[in-house]
Amino acid sequence: MIGAAFRQNRTACLLLNVLVITLVTSYYHVPAVAGGWEAIGNFKLRWSFAFSLTSTIFAAAVLPFCVQSLMGMLPEGGRWKRLLLSMLFWGYRGMEIDLFYRFQGFVFGHGNDVFTLLKKVVLDQFVFSPIWFVPTYLIALRWIELGANWKRTRASLGREFWMRTCPAVMMTNWLVWIPALALIYSLPAALQFPLFSVVMCFFVLIVTLLAARKEGAGE
Repeated sequence: MIGAAFRQNRTACLLLNVLVITLVTSYYHVPAVAGGWEAIGNFKLRWSFAFSLTSTIFAAAVLPFCVQSLMGMLPEGGRWKRLLLSMLFWGYRGMEIDLFYRFQGFVFGHGNDVFTLLKKVVLDQFVFSPIWFVPTYLIALRWIELGANWKRTRASLGREFWMRTCPAVMMTNWLVWIPALALIYSLPAALQFPLFSVVMCFFVLIVTLLAARKEGAGE
């Protein structure tokens, strides 16, 4: 199952990380692009959690919703309710991630040396992600798909969900976020969340497709 998840998503994950490498490299080596990044960073500092809320809503809810609509992936009924629920969840999750990045900076500092980056990536991907970020995201995704009906959502969280969907999505999470976060955490603090928003936009699309495929095959 884990090997299958790797094979199914390795190309998309590789391309996504190439994008991240390109963006980070442009900041450090292309002065004209670096100026644009600095402007985004200043905007993030000015608007703080309002930036993390709105940027994540756009990147992880609105834009994927538009893509899914164009591709005919959404059910006919309840589309706008689905979008509203997604916006509520991702608005909250964006501020939560922003707070987590600040916490990491407070605990480990803002250096971009190998040891600092390693501590941040390990805490992020091997502690918080398997315990909190990935399971709660998948439960929220299921809740949204079931029209915010918690009773049906809870009933659907069976063995298939915990033994197949969660591990498969966790593998995809590692394929994308371990290398991506090493690059994200290497940036100045003000630029980390803007780059996270870019990666999250594509990651949500990958995970949505994976979760739908796994659930359709198993439950």
